[in-house]
Amino acid sequence: MENITYDVRIYKMEVYKGKKVTTYTVRWKTGREQWKEPFRKRPQAVSFESELRAAANKGEAFDVTTGRPVAWGRAAADMSWYDFCVSYVDMKWKGASGKHRANTAWALVTVMPAMLASDKGKPADKKIRTALRRWAFNTKNRADCPEDAAQILKWLARNTKPVSALSDPKVMRAALDSAATLLDGSLAAPSTVQRNRAILHNACEYAVELNMLARNPVKAIKWKAPKASPEIDRRSVVNHGQARRLLQAVREQQPSGPRLAAFFAVLYYAGPCVRRRPSTCVARTSPFRG
Repeated sequence: MENITYDVRIYKMEVYKGKKVTTYTVRWKTGREQWKEPFRKRPQAVSFESELRAAANKGEAFDVTTGRPVAWGRAAADMSWYDFCVSYVDMKWKGASGKHRANTAWALVTVMPAMLASDKGKPADKKIRTALRRWAFNTKNRADCPEDAAQILKWLARNTKPVSALSDPKVMRAALDSAATLLDGSLAAPSTVQRNRAILHNACEYAVELNMLARNPVKAIKWKAPKASPEIDRRSVVNHGQARRLLQAVREQQPSGPRLAAFFAVLYYAGPCVRRRPSTCVARTSPFRG
């Protein structure tokens, strides 16, 4: 196996005494990768270090993607990403606002395609999204889930990757890319990408807390959200005829209408000049000509 090693070195515990808190950090190395695990209490750090040493002395294989003995990861791998998401939603539900609950559900929905382990027998994408958003990621309504949605959720529980798969940079990067994409395949708005990434980051922190991940994989990779195309959809822009009618309506509002019409006309007709040479912005388009 490419992701395991028997080359393990455990270093002296690092102790940092701050003004209010003392941190005990266990340090070790698997192959070429160095790892750190901080603890607030010394007995916890000593226990964790002892377990690492015991595994190394027994000659157990260590996973180079998590830094921990392979045997430790087997228990964490038993929980699928779907089951973990359900537990994460339940954990956040009580203290979250309705808006935050909806954002959390949608962020986890967007990541789900990257965490599918198989396409065999896969339900339609729209049905999956509906089942997740309305039932699986809704703590209040989950008990009333209809049978057809329940079958979809059972399929997801059997066919999503384990949480530990996020330790693989390729899987983590795919999850982040999925969180930055809309349903039609286009890039989401920067604010949406940032929100989805923050929710995924928090979910991974919860996985670390439950010892399903050795560290937060969102922090472990360098990822930048793809830049959305600056091209403007012509269907959402006021055309010339509409602009002239709007300006005329403003002009008719007395007593300040004429001045406001001039102001809005400058905004509208100067816009195209931002990306063009001034000579291409001909005066014949102005409603004030003559």
